[in-house]
Amino acid sequence: MLLGAAKLLTQLKENIKGEIRFIFQHAEELFPGGAQEMVKARVMDGVDQVIGIHLTSPVEVGKIGVCHWPATSASNTFEIKIKGKGGHSSEPHATVDPIAVGSQVVNNLQHIVSRNLDPLEKLVLSVTKFHSGTADNVIPDTALLSGSIRSLNPELRQQIPSLIERIVKGVTEAHNASFEVDYHFGYGSVVNDNRVREVIEETIIDVWGEDTLLKPSSLMTGEDFSAFTDEIPGCFIFVGAGNENKGIIHPHHHPRFSIDEDALEIGLELFVQSSFRLLGESGNK
Repeated sequence: MLLGAAKLLTQLKENIKGEIRFIFQHAEELFPGGAQEMVKARVMDGVDQVIGIHLTSPVEVGKIGVCHWPATSASNTFEIKIKGKGGHSSEPHATVDPIAVGSQVVNNLQHIVSRNLDPLEKLVLSVTKFHSGTADNVIPDTALLSGSIRSLNPELRQQIPSLIERIVKGVTEAHNASFEVDYHFGYGSVVNDNRVREVIEETIIDVWGEDTLLKPSSLMTGEDFSAFTDEIPGCFIFVGAGNENKGIIHPHHHPRFSIDEDALEIGLELFVQSSFRLLGESGNK
């Protein structure tokens, strides 16, 4: 989509009043993310506004979603090491079983969302890995747990590490185990600037009609495009790429994930049309 927009806008460069930069974001799935590296390399110096497009298969092709609030959540990860005392499985009383302790840690971590937070707050805590042991008849010394935290509230985001540590400390001390917690702050929330968002919405309505525009709730996924919107006003747009009639129904990261390639033309045109309108906005300031 961006290559196509670059080709077309280059052909129309005599009509462009201003500068357009095309940014190919790398390493999106790996902290700290390619966008942050590009910001540090001063790629965004002199840029007034930034837009990004993400195809989304859960939305039908022909629809375009623009959030009126944070587009995505902040994304953090954690690793917990439970240290017990190993031994033979026939003598559990002579051990401190890190698997049993770790299982209780997993259960109690769920209380952060269900019992420690205002129910109106959006936060997702998921333990996604639990590794321990090497043999059927041996209680191991350690268990390793890790997972992710997704949140929209910046203040709440800062509170989560201490809540996790308090829970892990209480559970492990109750069972004579010890622990280590390693917490990683990842991507921040992508927050759409109101004025840039309004220009994008006007573009969508004028080009495709009001029925095309969707206003979805914030996604609890992470996206390092936030490094750009932390620096300058921007908008992150979701272009529908699903098509039930073609069997394109699977979510992202599913082994049968696919897109309706008709969405590529929509994204290309949105890049082009939005560029001209945003340049007009810049000229009116």
